[in-house]
Amino acid sequence: MQTTQQLKIGLLNDLHYDGSVEALNRLYEAVATINHEDIGLLVVLGDLIESGSETNAMRLLREVSALCDSFHGTIRYMPGNHDLDDLTKAQFYNALGCAGDEATGSFRQEGIDFICIDGNFSADGTEYACGNFNWEEAFVPDEQLAWLRKQLAAAREPVVLFSHQRIDIPGKYSIQNHAAVRDVIRQSGKVKAVFQGHQHADDLQQLDGTAYYTLGAHKDDAGPAVVNIDARGIRLSRDFQPQQPA
Repeated sequence: MQTTQQLKIGLLNDLHYDGSVEALNRLYEAVATINHEDIGLLVVLGDLIESGSETNAMRLLREVSALCDSFHGTIRYMPGNHDLDDLTKAQFYNALGCAGDEATGSFRQEGIDFICIDGNFSADGTEYACGNFNWEEAFVPDEQLAWLRKQLAAAREPVVLFSHQRIDIPGKYSIQNHAAVRDVIRQSGKVKAVFQGHQHADDLQQLDGTAYYTLGAHKDDAGPAVVNIDARGIRLSRDFQPQQPA
């Protein structure tokens, strides 16, 4: 690791918030737990809600935003396929109070480069919107791959990447052109960790020098995860119980 920065990032994924008291309490407790740590960034990795209609989706996202607003730092939201069952991506961000944000993006936090990949596209490049998709056929369009290549060329090592869908292995929970995405990552040599959700199961794959972490679902009572970045490397903690070093 070339960085001398010390940074902690909170991660929540697959909330599937439905407005129930149980879901509300679960999210409230997760954000409160994260606030006990010195964390400046919270990334929510998609599938925030389960709605059933446009009106309900907007209401649920406003409730999620209100609960997450108690976090003391910066929040970055990413849409998952469930968030787009009844909404467009623009409506998703508007409901969260983040008008103008986009699912694909890069940003720098305390000297570390972060990149968000959006797999919510069909094979022909059509964006997921209002249920016009098959969730098992997620793709990253060629234009986004070209953008990713440029972002990685300009970034400084180490880079951390976020995706709702898996990009490490094949399967219905993965971006279907995952191999093309991984090729861009491998060629850069800069991405040290990828954090992804969607499958609701913990997993870790080490591929070409990159650690691909799949996180179990918040809906299934998986606690918030914390990423620690410092000179020793990038380490993931779940429920603030750090993994033992190898």
